[in-house]
This record gives sequence, structure tokens and C-alpha cells, in this order.
Amino acid sequence: MKHYPDLPLLDQDGLHRVPLRFYAVLLLLLRPYLCWLVTLVMPEAERKAVLSFFYPLADDFIRAVLIAIPALLVLAAVSQRVPYDKKQRRGRAKKFWFALWRYGRWLLLAVVAIDLYWTISHLPPYVALNAPGLLLIVAALGISLLYLLRSKQLRLIFTEWPEDKK
Repeated sequence: MKHYPDLPLLDQDGLHRVPLRFYAVLLLLLRPYLCWLVTLVMPEAERKAVLSFFYPLADDFIRAVLIAIPALLVLAAVSQRVPYDKKQRRGRAKKFWFALWRYGRWLLLAVVAIDLYWTISHLPPYVALNAPGLLLIVAALGISLLYLLRSKQLRLIFTEWPEDKK
């Protein structure tokens, strides 16, 4: 087994570090929100064109945003994964966020499965010729589903929550 002495396994609060692959899965699942943010910074004349490039129908965009809401909640829970410390003014009440975090892996599995089903069922005809990028999204969602199912590190991370400092 390889040892990596330069990479600490625990963060400053004594918890296992959240892997970068997990953040990549969150970015993949939150792509409708990212697309929405990108269109907000563009000139108004180009907004519809850019949004319609990724989501040809307005209903598709709204459904994608609704599908990604649980992933947005898990992202918020990850940001609250610090102990409550009155001196440093950080951390929040742990009841709600810990309950959400504990079931976060299952929420993300459901979001990936629903998004994968929705993406596959709404692929345009001749997708390999007309929109090959959609096939990359399907492959990335499939890999994300396998990662969420098989990762032992994620199972460990989703059971941890920091203790409050007094």
C-alpha cells in the first residue's frame, strides 16, 4: 500500500477531507444553476440563445433546476460542516444540517439517477451527430453514479459531523 506523507487525511477540525471528485459530482449535478449564472452575466440579447443551446425547451431548464435542488442542499450542508465555535464565529446549529448531511449520499444518488434517466430519455435523434456533448454528460453521470455507489471514503465522510467547541 502506498503512503502519501504530504497529504493529510484529516482537516483542521479532525474530519476526513472531502475528496475533489465529490465536488466534481456536485458541479456536474448543479450544471443548470451554473448555466443560469453564466447567462446572467451575458448581454441580454445573447441570454436566450445561450440558454437554448443547453436547454432547447424552457421546460427542460425548469425541470433540470428542480431536479438539482437536493444537490444544492447538499452543497449548503458541506459548507456548514464545521464545528460551532463562538470565539471564531463559525459553524451553525447542527440538527438540520447534520440530518441533511447524513442522508446526503442517498439524495445525491437519487439526483444522479433521475438526472441520468431524464437526460437519456430526452436525447435528440441522431445525438452522436447533432449534439455529441450530451453523450459526454450521460457518460459523466454514469461514472458519478458508480462513484457514489462504490466509494468507501464517501460512506465514511457522510457519517462524520464535527463536535461543537465550547
